Amino acid sequence: MRSSLLTTIALCLTILAQGQSKLEKELQEKFWNKPGNDIAAISIPKKWNEESAVILKDHRYIQYINNGKVVYFKSNKHQMIKIQDQASLEGFSEISLSKDSKISFGWTTTSRKETTIGIRIIKPDGAITLVDIEKEEVIEDDIRKIAIPNLEIGDIIDLFIQTDRKERDYDGLDIYPAVETTIKDNYPILDYRIAVEVENDFFLNMNTYNGAPPVKEEETERRATKMYVVEAQNVEKLETSRWYYPLVEEPSVKLQVAFARKKINENAAEIFKGEDGERKATATQKDVLDYFDRKFNKTYSGSAKEVISHIKNGKFKTKSAKLKAGLEYIRFNRYTRFFEPIFAYQAQIVAGNTRNKCSSLYYGIYEKDAQVINDLRAISEAFNIDYDIVLAQPRYDGKLDDLLIKSNARVGIRFNTEEPLYFFDFNENMTLERFPAILEGAEAYIGSVIKKKKISSVKRTILSTSTAADNVYKETIDLSLSDDKKGFNMKRDLSASGHFESEYMFSWIHWSDFIKEDYSIYKDQEHFYECGSKKEIKRYTEQFNALESKKLEEFRERREKSTDREWSAATVKDYTTQVVQTGRYGNNSPLVVTENMTLKDGYIKKAGSNLIIELGKFIGSQVELEKKERERSVDVYLGFAKTFIYEINLEIPEGYTVKGVDALNTSIDNTTGNFITTAVMEENILRVKTTKTYKSNYLKSEQWKDMTPWLDAAFEFNQAKVLLQKG
Repeated sequence: MRSSLLTTIALCLTILAQGQSKLEKELQEKFWNKPGNDIAAISIPKKWNEESAVILKDHRYIQYINNGKVVYFKSNKHQMIKIQDQASLEGFSEISLSKDSKISFGWTTTSRKETTIGIRIIKPDGAITLVDIEKEEVIEDDIRKIAIPNLEIGDIIDLFIQTDRKERDYDGLDIYPAVETTIKDNYPILDYRIAVEVENDFFLNMNTYNGAPPVKEEETERRATKMYVVEAQNVEKLETSRWYYPLVEEPSVKLQVAFARKKINENAAEIFKGEDGERKATATQKDVLDYFDRKFNKTYSGSAKEVISHIKNGKFKTKSAKLKAGLEYIRFNRYTRFFEPIFAYQAQIVAGNTRNKCSSLYYGIYEKDAQVINDLRAISEAFNIDYDIVLAQPRYDGKLDDLLIKSNARVGIRFNTEEPLYFFDFNENMTLERFPAILEGAEAYIGSVIKKKKISSVKRTILSTSTAADNVYKETIDLSLSDDKKGFNMKRDLSASGHFESEYMFSWIHWSDFIKEDYSIYKDQEHFYECGSKKEIKRYTEQFNALESKKLEEFRERREKSTDREWSAATVKDYTTQVVQTGRYGNNSPLVVTENMTLKDGYIKKAGSNLIIELGKFIGSQVELEKKERERSVDVYLGFAKTFIYEINLEIPEGYTVKGVDALNTSIDNTTGNFITTAVMEENILRVKTTKTYKSNYLKSEQWKDMTPWLDAAFEFNQAKVLLQKG
């Protein structure tokens, strides 16, 4: 197992190949000034003697300095890892780095020459060997791999990485990517430290959570800078679990830095702003109200006029129907219809510049959620629909009280209709009937809006959650044995509703399927290839139809390969697929596709004249809990409440009878979920139905004991077989 921190660094950095003597000298002066004997003698607590590895030191430092029109960044990481068994020896014997990586410690780098890396090995007797990076490095498939030669159990890897960069400031405003990390790693840590040094004109949001040591301030060598530090000792390793949010459960650090040269830049900064050079530790309700005021102060109705006209011309009686019609119109006319010219441009069917009279058919209007929110607000005001602005933090980022990084905040709109409707995400499947699963059950700020005026107040609420009945994945499988009794002919109907719909949209259907449906609804809208001269129209139509046919065939081939991987114990042949329903219109209508295929040489075995059918495999793979998972101390964070239904109809060949049907019936049901199966014979058809339900998206750790029985039952059924007895 490789350290997650080390892996993250390895994936994020590029190497400056320097002369070893120069590099060694620089590192010796700055960081490698401790004798090898002293490092080898570092004492490790007895409780960690059986750990695969121990991180003796994990120190990180980030500095932001402003000098006139140039902003300077410096970051270094010093990590020492003691190898204690064969698993960690194998894991650390090679370090992989992305060849063209351009991200480094929270800012974008553009030159490989700005990052240096040094690695040395300390033996148990204190002897030191410096790794010759240039010699040990190889490049395979754009991955830089550095071998750590002669590494042995008991050795200590001493890794140092530093990035120095300067950036010309042009607009006076930069928001640097946030750092959000647990203090814990895959291995226990003896000494942990992260330090951030910022100068005036920089804004720092930084705090610790879930029992992590508090942020403290340290003196610096520069009068114009301040240093903020988090330190911890004897940190236990991160015990990762299934269905688990580390930033919610584990001691963690969050920080983000922004640079704003002038007051006007500060007002435009997408951060919860504190004072220059001072650490801001919390985002208050006042910060949220200020954010709402600046972002949603006024509605601009100009871009919504066409949508409002469409609604007025339609026969939409309820407020909900008007809002849904408006969003569906926006979804197609301002976004998905432009998929066609985008693919045509990528295929070089059309050039980047189009005739002015055709330009509206080539370029979408919306780029951001805020633009759609603005038009939905305009629609609401036009039809006197009450609405509020909503700000929530995804469940995996922690509690609302822990909100600190503005980019984590998800902003949407709640329409106070008969049944509340929501809008958060701008995409090809956007709907008002559900919002992102990561926000379900989350705390949120609600900004009450007075019609055509600013937000008047902010209060807190809990967002609703969908039910297991709202999110259903279903397969209906009709099976008959092939003539040679070595495989199956299979017809499979796949259905996905609720959150499953967006999950499977692009793996089950091609984009042209829902585009055609959209055009069948908005019949008066032109395709891009229907505009231009007669010659252009003829050429573009023919070329695009050919492109579409090609892409559809490529999609079918990918789908067949994906299905073949799904049925790993057999070979898929004669595959066809057909879209029955896209699920993009109507009240929670599901996505439905039908597949036909043959499964050759799998899931059936001969036992003399009898046949053994691995019927349980037709409900898909199931969770197999390891022994260490039986006990759980952290809460259970599921994506969303959900139901899986499999209906398997197996045609029994003439001359055979089924044995073992009764064993297929089981029922385990409690407050956390269930696994229920029924099996009956109807003439020559064995009909088996399984239902697996996750009743909630969140469970307390003490409820885990109620969840494991039906998870185990589902796994056991996955191994179930039936006997077809000859005669």
